[in-house]
Amino acid sequence: MNVVFMGTPEFAVPSLKCLSESKHNILAVITQTDKPKGRKGKPCASPVKGVAVDAGFHVIQPDNVNDDLTIEKLKELNPDVIVVVAFGQKISSEILNLPKYRCVNVHASLLPKYRGAAPVNWAVINGEEETGITAIIMSEKMDAGVMIIQKSLTIGPDETAGELEYRLSRLGAETLLESLTQIETGSVEYTQQDEGLVSLAPKIKKEDGLIDWNQDEKKIHDFVRGMNPRPSAYTSLIRNNSKERVIILKTERDDSLNNGTVNAPGTITDISNRGIKTATSNGSIWIKEVKPEGKRTMSAAAFSRGHDLKVNYLFQ
Repeated sequence: MNVVFMGTPEFAVPSLKCLSESKHNILAVITQTDKPKGRKGKPCASPVKGVAVDAGFHVIQPDNVNDDLTIEKLKELNPDVIVVVAFGQKISSEILNLPKYRCVNVHASLLPKYRGAAPVNWAVINGEEETGITAIIMSEKMDAGVMIIQKSLTIGPDETAGELEYRLSRLGAETLLESLTQIETGSVEYTQQDEGLVSLAPKIKKEDGLIDWNQDEKKIHDFVRGMNPRPSAYTSLIRNNSKERVIILKTERDDSLNNGTVNAPGTITDISNRGIKTATSNGSIWIKEVKPEGKRTMSAAAFSRGHDLKVNYLFQ
């Protein structure tokens, strides 16, 4: 089939690569405009653009994919199908209905659960033990189209959102090619989503990363790994009448028995090579890896030595 590919972040790269190695013909790749990055704000190409340019594909970068110029270009290309993988812009009904086989989207959840921009983060934050990939025919309502194929995988108890996203991106590429084969051969069996089972996964902002130490240790552990690597969970270290913001990248659930001592949530109760043990609402948790504001990632043990941490200092 003649395909137009729409995608932007690293998650979409395996799908583009698999598509480029298949029998399908990529007419063009549409991706977001270059964004400023780093301290100097130098424009940086998206991961998808980097791969597309290297492969020699025609790249289109509209500010708004639904503008008249882009739609006219799509009509000229006349694709059999448009593939959308984490593109990052809402797509108009005119584009959705333009190709012969419409628009196929690869979504990183077991729809109808976790419709939205951050399905991987929310699955981990909520302590899900299973997630997956769903390929759908796109509709005007977000992530609500009929399902083509759904594939699941198990989420590890300590797996971060970044690690899970990597695995899902590979599964997504596999699911995409199977979906296109079924569509092309006419063997596809579409399944409607159950609207009664819908849950949402809205975009997570940087300021949403504040750790609530009044939660239990499992919820905090799931929150930290669900925010890793972005936008990251954070807390503030309170000591000597000062306050320092610290990103928490990894934690470890504490399996020791409670000795009956009750500490205020966020209180440092132990410091060792294992990390920084911190009180929660129902016990404690070990902080394993941190990133101080403006500094490199380091072990919690190294952080504690460099900051001369002491028991009874407080995170809040």
